[in-house]
Amino acid sequence: MNAEAMAIRMSVLGRALPPRILVVEDDALELEAIADRLTGAGFDIQTATNGAEALEHLSRQWFPVMITDWQMPVMDGIELTRRLRAQGVADTYVIMLTMREASPDYEQGYLSGVDDYLTKRLANADLMIRIHAAFNTLSLRRTLHETRAALEAALPIDPQSGAFTAAESLTKLTSELRRAQRYGRLLSVMTVAVQSAGAVGLPADEILQAVVAALRRVIRTHIDWIGRIETGPGVAAFLVVLPEAAQSDGPAIKGRMSQELAEFGAEARGGTRLTLEFGFASLDRSSGDGTVIDVEDLVGVAEQCRKCPGQAGAQQLSTVQRSVAAHVGICCRHGYAVDEACTLKSVEALVYPSTIRGGGDRRSVR
Repeated sequence: MNAEAMAIRMSVLGRALPPRILVVEDDALELEAIADRLTGAGFDIQTATNGAEALEHLSRQWFPVMITDWQMPVMDGIELTRRLRAQGVADTYVIMLTMREASPDYEQGYLSGVDDYLTKRLANADLMIRIHAAFNTLSLRRTLHETRAALEAALPIDPQSGAFTAAESLTKLTSELRRAQRYGRLLSVMTVAVQSAGAVGLPADEILQAVVAALRRVIRTHIDWIGRIETGPGVAAFLVVLPEAAQSDGPAIKGRMSQELAEFGAEARGGTRLTLEFGFASLDRSSGDGTVIDVEDLVGVAEQCRKCPGQAGAQQLSTVQRSVAAHVGICCRHGYAVDEACTLKSVEALVYPSTIRGGGDRRSVR
């Protein structure tokens, strides 16, 4: 193996790519010649005499690079590449062999997924350069794919709804809560749960995005913010964080949200019936005495408020008791006095027709 071939092999191994190449050629002498040249350069070579045979090899093992002839019996190189890409195999670099220096049919090959073309009589040095370029390109593609995946995983935005992710929401709320307690400021949170009435799964992403967009039209820009929170199966729940909002502001804020949600038309197919639930919690006035409020308690009380029917009974009593223990205020409790009926109406069912905002029938169903 010459020094150049050794350098190429070490470069490939350094990228953690197996130095495997699949060569597909129906001419036995041509196939042997190409295989010998590549084997001499230190690559592991597998051969096939037509596209169908090549697909069998590819189904059993991944090859970073495939060199295939254009014209072959049974299945030609274009059809082989087309089927390979149709199977979702994008990380195999395909080089098409041709006897011509140029061809108007090259466009057909590129559209089928061919990455590069080589003439069969290419000098050995030029062949090694093209193989090196193939592995280098594949390595860059894999790196780019991995980088994109890592960035998407690190992004604090929930792709389904456009709100902050649940993890990011808790992190941000922790900062908001500590700041409010440190400086004696007001802080409230509203939880909004969205569920498709009569359906098992979550509402469609477009519905969740429309709900978040409607909520954003109600809250204050650059002050309030919306995040996703974990909840039960089939329910999408959002956390609306409201700095400087008091316990008494809950019913009015909820009313504006309900009105905005009732007035927009989601881009749903055939109309989507949604059930919306609202919960509200705020820093209790006693939280300024040095008591440390836990983020999970603040959100947990709001969630328990959301599930409470808002009328005197065991559920309301349990919610009130938890709010007192956590030093978190709720709308139906004033000190230790409790309203018989909560002013925060908890449940609304809305029907969203398949129309854009500004048209179609919109109605709120109690």
